[in-house]
Amino acid sequence: MSDFQKVESILIVGGGSAGWITANLLNARLNDGSGPPVKITLVEAPDIPVIGVGEATVPSIRRTMNIMGVSEKDLMRATDATFKSLIRFKDWNLGEEFDHPFDRRERPDTDAAILSWLQNQQAGNAFAQDFSILSNTAERMLAPKAVEWADYQSPFPYAYHLDAVKLAAMLTEFGAARGIQHRLAKIVEVKENERGDIATLTDEEGREYAADLYIDCTGFAARLASKTSPDEIDYSNNLLCDSAVTMNVSYEAWRPDHILPYTTAHALGHGWVWDINLQGRRGMGYVYSSSHIDRKDAEVEFRKFEGPHTEGIEAGHIRFKTYKRVNAWTGNCISIGLSDGFVEPLESTGLYMMQFAAQRLAEDLRPNRRFSNAMSAHFNQLMRTLYEEIIGYVTLHYVTSNRRDTGFWRDATDFDRVPRHLENLMEIWKTRPVTDTDLLIHHRLFSLESYEYLLFGMSYFQGEVPKGPASNFSLKPALEKCYARLPKHENWLAQSLR
Repeated sequence: MSDFQKVESILIVGGGSAGWITANLLNARLNDGSGPPVKITLVEAPDIPVIGVGEATVPSIRRTMNIMGVSEKDLMRATDATFKSLIRFKDWNLGEEFDHPFDRRERPDTDAAILSWLQNQQAGNAFAQDFSILSNTAERMLAPKAVEWADYQSPFPYAYHLDAVKLAAMLTEFGAARGIQHRLAKIVEVKENERGDIATLTDEEGREYAADLYIDCTGFAARLASKTSPDEIDYSNNLLCDSAVTMNVSYEAWRPDHILPYTTAHALGHGWVWDINLQGRRGMGYVYSSSHIDRKDAEVEFRKFEGPHTEGIEAGHIRFKTYKRVNAWTGNCISIGLSDGFVEPLESTGLYMMQFAAQRLAEDLRPNRRFSNAMSAHFNQLMRTLYEEIIGYVTLHYVTSNRRDTGFWRDATDFDRVPRHLENLMEIWKTRPVTDTDLLIHHRLFSLESYEYLLFGMSYFQGEVPKGPASNFSLKPALEKCYARLPKHENWLAQSLR
């Protein structure tokens, strides 16, 4: 490959969330009149089943949809979406719960307040209640924004729960209306040239497809990347869960008192259960380790946890691997989504990694509609760093737990699970609070506050607290304004999406 390759056409193989988020982001950034147009084609097989169990997101989804030009209310109507202000963790330490909210408190004004809090440390969710507005508003079942506020606008970071299948369907229609070429076909052959780049693709009808740049969004099958970049990094030693049993529970079968504005992650004997409240149903799944419980017993445990109303509700079963492709971008082929890697569903990072990769690719291509070896090398470095960061943060949920009640928890909490880049920090964090300089990654998903919510919520810190200046920090004035202004979550949905 020469130093620079011109990009006049991009071929995306595979639909779903990964394919259509990538297609629409690239279309919005490359065909905005800032330079020569780029032909974007998406080819997806018409017969690949998709399981829709509800998907939780992180706040970056709002920026992504805004870049595409998708109306917030159109998005929420089309995808059965609700708001997500935080994740509530239950029984990761038995009998306790804590929140990981999205809001960021002001610094450095609250540093003294944290020292005061640690001197009187309480278990569980006390930290989030004292330092997070969203933890308090979510407890009252409030939306993170008022009805009259503009699309995607709020002083508080928030995300959504949504139906990922409906998201892909909405983005299919949205993208096709804006010039993305959509083809239904199954790719069966990948032809490479003498450099090892992709030359053409062939579908089962014998039709050939060619482009300057190819993007693999075919999921774990990795139909393109398995040829162009087969080497993978296996993270199963860090994270033991490799399976999930899923269920859609309609509100006719069982409705909670409120449609929750947060995701629940409830630890069980061999993993944990997600509970995502959409407008018309709950999407649920039990993420577990198949080395510690088999598929049948996992479903029994899941149904017993959820209750007798699950009788007659069909369960789905998913196997997954926690891994990362060594090079997401090789030659003229880029992997985005599951074809590049996957970290188990905890902390809702799946859609974020797709958005990050597609946005980064758009930033590289937009100025000159060209790509180079330097771009692909830097892209690969960024994606490996992102995965390592997320693997580390997710692993902390397990290794900081005090549970030892089953073989799964005894294995999951083994210190050998800790990624190497966190080993020393884990020892340090026992004796002093986490600081921003511990976390040197500039473009990171999880902030200092995320680590504080987790480590303090799990009561991991056991050290002596140095005496600091007195603090008058209090959320009370801000909360009083929020309680007066923010509507109930369900009221916002009813008023705004009717």
